[in-house]
Amino acid sequence: MNQTKTYFPGALSLVAIGALSACGGGDGDVATPPVQMACASVTTAALNLSGLAVASAVSTAASGAGGLASSYPAHCQVKGAVNQRTGIDGKSYAIGYDIRLPASGWNGKFFYSGDGGLDGAINDPLGTSALGGKTNALSLGYAVVSSDGGHTDGAGGLDGSFGLDPQARADYGYNALGTLTPLAKKIVTQFYGVAPSRAYYTGCSKGGHSGLMAASRFADQFDGIIAGNPGMDLPKASIAQIHDTQQFATVNANIANAFAAKDLALVASKILAKCDALDGAADGIVTDQAGCKTAFNFSTDVPQCATGVTPDGTCLSAVQKTALAAVFAGPKTSAGDVLYADWAWDPGLVGGGWSFWKTFLNPNLGAIAMGNVWATPPVAPIGPMSAAATSYWQNFKMDTAYTAIYGTNATFTQSAMDFMGMPDPLNLPALKAKGKLLVYHGTADPVFSSNHTASWYSRLQAKDTAAASYARLFLVPGMNHCGGGTATDSFDAFTPLVDWVEKGSAPDTIVATVGAGNADKPAAWSSTRSRPLCAYPKHAVLRSGATDLESAASFVCQ
Repeated sequence: MNQTKTYFPGALSLVAIGALSACGGGDGDVATPPVQMACASVTTAALNLSGLAVASAVSTAASGAGGLASSYPAHCQVKGAVNQRTGIDGKSYAIGYDIRLPASGWNGKFFYSGDGGLDGAINDPLGTSALGGKTNALSLGYAVVSSDGGHTDGAGGLDGSFGLDPQARADYGYNALGTLTPLAKKIVTQFYGVAPSRAYYTGCSKGGHSGLMAASRFADQFDGIIAGNPGMDLPKASIAQIHDTQQFATVNANIANAFAAKDLALVASKILAKCDALDGAADGIVTDQAGCKTAFNFSTDVPQCATGVTPDGTCLSAVQKTALAAVFAGPKTSAGDVLYADWAWDPGLVGGGWSFWKTFLNPNLGAIAMGNVWATPPVAPIGPMSAAATSYWQNFKMDTAYTAIYGTNATFTQSAMDFMGMPDPLNLPALKAKGKLLVYHGTADPVFSSNHTASWYSRLQAKDTAAASYARLFLVPGMNHCGGGTATDSFDAFTPLVDWVEKGSAPDTIVATVGAGNADKPAAWSSTRSRPLCAYPKHAVLRSGATDLESAASFVCQ
């Protein structure tokens, strides 16, 4: 019989972890593997897996204290590559991997830790994503694997030159995940002498996109998947990045100066004035996004400065209002055709992550990704903070945007929307038959619109009334991209996923707190503020008679 639960941060206590180790961690888990290879014995020849090479296998000592995401137990770390080749651009390519195998206390399970950005490096080899910042998958006894997405990076996370090779594009989009997962499971099986009983995936941002690839293309490989702030239809999101940059440039050629902090604070205050109390609590958090869309009118609710008056935190200039309205409406062609999605008016736009994306990453990453990775054919490699990047976004035409991301030719036979997209986003039979998908998304995400994700989920529910039995969405009010913002942005989403998979307990709420490193926390908030995140389309509202606005217990999902 299925049950529902509310989950609290830190639910995986040391006591619980010890119990898992003692009993094997759940149905079908293995407390003591029947056979375990010596780490030094893990070699290319010993594994004998087609296309897979082992570069190193090193016994790594435990490090750090318990309760830290950066700590880890003693383990065997295996690094190597799959399908080494030379691309059509003459560069060397391979799907690089890093796999961590607990020396003792393996819980019998497999954990794929997702990628990030344009890839090119191992993103999260310990498996920290979605665990609330207090531990990692390796410390919980999982065998953890992560990948570089099929290429190496030469520009600090902003290298899109791999996009000049069609296979590297496909590897980045989906194939690295699909190729490495079964091979990594075979490594685990050979190392411990038994196959893993469960397989999980977690990731945020591009890692969230890969979570959607896992759910739509490789659901047979995973029992549970977390996709955080996912880059759904990521090439379309890049159109929005360029669109936003162009709009900011109409205000100031130096886009970093288009909106001062006081300008964004003004907009946030007006959003709060109309939307904060819709959930019954004037607490600096907007949970009722649907109600806010009706209640808040940017055009009339945010004052416009008189002609000749400099914005001073009490009004925006006419050009600022025009630009920001266009940004939140989303990119369109000159004929008004929608190219991506609109954005939620959320007070979290005052977060440092919001401005960093809009004024630095958008003009760089947007141009690099579009020009080198999405466009067919690609342009010459674009470097970050270069004249080429500026020229690209300045001259990009919204009317031909879809030509770029849907285009193919004899060399690039898959369009960007082919290799980055879910093949059939409203039809997920393999996931429905086997696994569970938990998606979360901050409503003040500046790069991937939470409205876009919510629209997909609403359409999935409309098509399949049983969708909530295998896929659930949790919006995080105020949160920027994967964290930060005026939000309770720290939460353990992995424990409820495991309980959903292994115990049939579908999560209705997940309790979130203010992250210890969240520099955007308003001074008036308690450092221990907590809130329930609600399974969409529900949102948190104040309980009748409740007065403690710092406690999740004062709120209910409805």
